[in-house]
Amino acid sequence: MKEKLMFQNAPHVRQSESVATMMGDFVIALLPIYLMCFFYYGARSLVLGLCGVFFCVLFSLIGKIVVKERAKFDLTPVITGLIIPLLMPADIPYYIVISACAVAILVVKVPFGGTGNNLFNPAAVGFASVALCWPEVVFRYPAPMQVIEIFGESTAKIANSPAYSLAIGAVPDYEVLDMLLGSVPGPMGATNIFVVAACGIFLMVRKTINWITPVSFLVPYTLLSAFFPRIGGSPFDALCYELFSGTIIFGALFMLTEPVTSPKRDFGKFLAGLSSAIVVFLFRYFGGLEMGFANALILMNVFSPVFDDVCEEFLKVYRHKDGIVASFKKDKKQKPEETVEVNLIEEKIETKEEEAVK
Repeated sequence: MKEKLMFQNAPHVRQSESVATMMGDFVIALLPIYLMCFFYYGARSLVLGLCGVFFCVLFSLIGKIVVKERAKFDLTPVITGLIIPLLMPADIPYYIVISACAVAILVVKVPFGGTGNNLFNPAAVGFASVALCWPEVVFRYPAPMQVIEIFGESTAKIANSPAYSLAIGAVPDYEVLDMLLGSVPGPMGATNIFVVAACGIFLMVRKTINWITPVSFLVPYTLLSAFFPRIGGSPFDALCYELFSGTIIFGALFMLTEPVTSPKRDFGKFLAGLSSAIVVFLFRYFGGLEMGFANALILMNVFSPVFDDVCEEFLKVYRHKDGIVASFKKDKKQKPEETVEVNLIEEKIETKEEEAVK
């Protein structure tokens, strides 16, 4: 009996693992980051994560009811709900998180057909929308190592993030080691570089994400930051500030690698990573916001099909390289004969012209 060809939305899994397993790996990788948020800011960070998950799942169910789609088990809203609060301060009001979740699910996912059909990264669009509406709140960060009230208005001490200092051309007043350990103000899930990197490596080892995308992004971004620093002082410190501030590492590992909006071919992933590095650098270098990763990612999502098309053209040429080479050699052999024929024709024309003149 012949097997039937099955059409399935992205992500397209060819290993033995299922889509649910891949999404489960994402959830597992995000949990240690939330534990570090709890260590630095208290229980409010965990409640923010639960709030994001609850409302993303709720909006997803509402969307399925509206479009009359059969409800089925899906972890993608859970991942979106976990990522959105990690991009924000630990004292962010709950209504802002809910607003970001509503945009991510009801604007980005549901209208385009749900899981596997969204054109843009839901978490990036959700965060970008609230960053434009409430920038004075979204980019106001509490200093770490203080317990923030779970409910009510926060009384936590506010401090400038390293990304803000870079945006105004000032040298951040923090040590590089503090940035690696997460002891600096910033998005509550993106400041502890050691933990974020370890969770990203876990996803690579599990083959849940492809290493090509983050590496092809981080390497050129590092080179651009090294050659075009925004601040003076030690070149090494300037590079570390650029690389470890904001959501660069977190975004490269958990957002840029989203299987639905990223290219499907390896060469396409390389092109997407390289292009994203250039666009993110330009957004941070010339943009008005201190964090331009989400905005740049939304822009690059538009070109993901283009990168896949370019990759397919290269593969087509590669598959038919033998025929192209053979055709080229055949044309090269025939060229001298064609040249002789052309010369004979030209000589006959010249002879006839001379006879006509006589």
